[in-house]
Amino acid sequence: MITVVVEGLDFAGKTTVCREVHDRLSEASVPVTDSLTCLTGGFVDRFLELVYRAPRMPSRLRSALYHLGYVPDLFPAPRGGRRRRGVLLQQSYVHRVLAYDLASRRRLLGWAAGRLAARLAGRVDLFVYLDCPLDERRQRYLRSGDPNERDDRRFSAGQRFFEERLESELRRLAEQAGYVFIENTESDHQKSAARIVELIEQFTEKRKGNHESPVDYGSGA
Repeated sequence: MITVVVEGLDFAGKTTVCREVHDRLSEASVPVTDSLTCLTGGFVDRFLELVYRAPRMPSRLRSALYHLGYVPDLFPAPRGGRRRRGVLLQQSYVHRVLAYDLASRRRLLGWAAGRLAARLAGRVDLFVYLDCPLDERRQRYLRSGDPNERDDRRFSAGQRFFEERLESELRRLAEQAGYVFIENTESDHQKSAARIVELIEQFTEKRKGNHESPVDYGSGA
């Protein structure tokens, strides 16, 4: 299985791009496993979605719960518990949690996230960063038709300095971790998805060239 992380800030287009990548791979009979928040998926996805949707939760508690959500990734998946063929497509990862800690000046949690990121880096084959400017992400949120108190605060004018600092931290971490940067502007989600599929194909060929066991894309059955 090839593990792919697609990273980016809120409304950078991760969900739209990953859906397109999923469709393209499925059309090519490549089995795809999706995860929103954690490589292990399942209950962790649902747990962290509840954390995300709690607007009044203190930021330190929210960050600590996000860190707990990634702990299962430190341990090998149970035999047969994860599909071994095709592609695991993951939206966002521990680097985003670390970027929030650094931007918020949470030193202890930032230290913990840094150690966690180093441990988890080897579990991912391909890191992709969707690059989308703050003003366009704000417009996407306003057009989304799904307002909520948390994002209203996030995209308010008073939060611009924090959002710019957060973006700077995440970009720096992404560069250090070897992410492939893809510009994902208003009309580029299909182009972005095509580029990710191309990167997956290149990784597969590289793995074959290194005489490792080739990825078994199978028939999707």
